[in-house]
Amino acid sequence: MREFFRSKAIELGFENFLTAVDFFYKILLCIIAVVVGQIILKILIRFLKSAFNKVNRKNETAFTVCSSVFKYFIYFGILCQILLIFGVSPASLIAVAGVGSVALGLGAQSLVGDIISGIFILMENQYDVGDIIQVNEYQGTVESIGLKTTKLRNYNGDVYIIPNGEIKIVTNCCKEYNRAIIEIGTPYECDTESVINILTDELVRIYSEGEVKDIINMPEVLGITEFGDNSVVIRISVDCRPGRQWAVERDLRLKIKKRFESEGINIPYPQRVVHIVKEDNNGN
Repeated sequence: MREFFRSKAIELGFENFLTAVDFFYKILLCIIAVVVGQIILKILIRFLKSAFNKVNRKNETAFTVCSSVFKYFIYFGILCQILLIFGVSPASLIAVAGVGSVALGLGAQSLVGDIISGIFILMENQYDVGDIIQVNEYQGTVESIGLKTTKLRNYNGDVYIIPNGEIKIVTNCCKEYNRAIIEIGTPYECDTESVINILTDELVRIYSEGEVKDIINMPEVLGITEFGDNSVVIRISVDCRPGRQWAVERDLRLKIKKRFESEGINIPYPQRVVHIVKEDNNGN
């Protein structure tokens, strides 16, 4: 039927008009293909959300990776459909794919490297969504892991988008446990051994009563680590849940300060000793 109306239009001299209509018809089909692809993608993402409905880092990581993979497949399918609409045959698509693979091998090596690195990151479970990691000088919480990039958000709210191929050495701050290190300065005038006993007693009380959350083992007073200019530095080590070491350090410092105040132990402050030399009348 379409060919019949086309031949009649050509006989009547409407060939240019028919060409324009045919072009806009193809554009309309392309728009429909894009819309349908987006709808399918949204349905797949909703299905993934329901499949990984448990809130934990493993499921969040699996959700972000699967969403990324589905997006690549849907977009590739939309591109193939658009090419078919404009008369590109499946055999030509295969040829285009072959040329594309050669182009990737020659001119897009970094892209291939990013994808391969992303696959190894996922296979080796180097980090998950929600982990706090450091890559080179960038540190933050992992927001998403894709085949090409990893997104980090730092404490100021800035987002780092790091290509997976550039991740050579990664520091994961959320594997099994973290260790909070607290250094307490005490005046030289105090009995250091008594201070250590007071600290040990206070840490035992805090741990037994559960006053500070996220501590998983009994805190340990390691002893004197430094003789500073104005204080004797005593170090405390505490094992805590992943990513909670900074909160544990803040809470312990507050409670230790209150205990020092009740025991009459002053916090050291800078001091300077001045020697005054008096001269006699002879200049001696």
